[in-house]
Amino acid sequence: MSSEQLTLNVNLKEGLRFESFFVEAGSANAEIFQIMQRFVESSEQQQNIIWGESLSGKTHLLQACCAKQAQQNKAVSYIPLKTLSLHGPTVLQGMSNSPLVVVDDVDSVIGDKNWETALFNLINQTRDNNQRLLMSSQNNPRQLDCVLSDLASRLIWGGSYQLQLLSDEDKPKALKARAAQRGFDLNDRVIDYLFRHYPRDIESLMDILNKLDVESLRQKTKITVPFVKQILRDKTP
Repeated sequence: MSSEQLTLNVNLKEGLRFESFFVEAGSANAEIFQIMQRFVESSEQQQNIIWGESLSGKTHLLQACCAKQAQQNKAVSYIPLKTLSLHGPTVLQGMSNSPLVVVDDVDSVIGDKNWETALFNLINQTRDNNQRLLMSSQNNPRQLDCVLSDLASRLIWGGSYQLQLLSDEDKPKALKARAAQRGFDLNDRVIDYLFRHYPRDIESLMDILNKLDVESLRQKTKITVPFVKQILRDKTP
């Protein structure tokens, strides 16, 4: 699937979809995953904020919601504040026609009164316009040091959900599940090699997996440890 074009020439990252988000059955993350699926399918006015440590999967879930909305030919506005903050608070204007508004990394602009005012107005407008609003924060929204006290209360008007980082025990399961989705097997020797030589955060591991998949298809060969060394040798410590 190609990336969908969104607000201010921002593209969704390839692969960040519900289908590729790994959750362990019965976990807190699995419950949040189900909540987000129901959220994007609903047409009722709602507000939710997902929070958690860096690389816990917040952006993945937010972009999965955007992708699902776009697949249904419905408008969506996606605003990654870490990327677009240089454009100023006006990036949060002009979204009254989007049934779904998604704002990533709201905490990255907390402490700036102009940005906080823009966020405050956006939250009010989405509620007045019967829109759905989804936000993310690295920090607990109840503990953000907002300049505007009214913004602090509005950030938690709706649901607030904490995503947990995948454990090292779950990461091999996530890699194998992603490999199976892409139509190939990933053996334990390859996973063990990746864990010993490359960063263990799931985002880096998934990026490596995607690169290996592309190269294995191009070279028409299986993914083995020697193949991994060949493709990634320039980055091997």
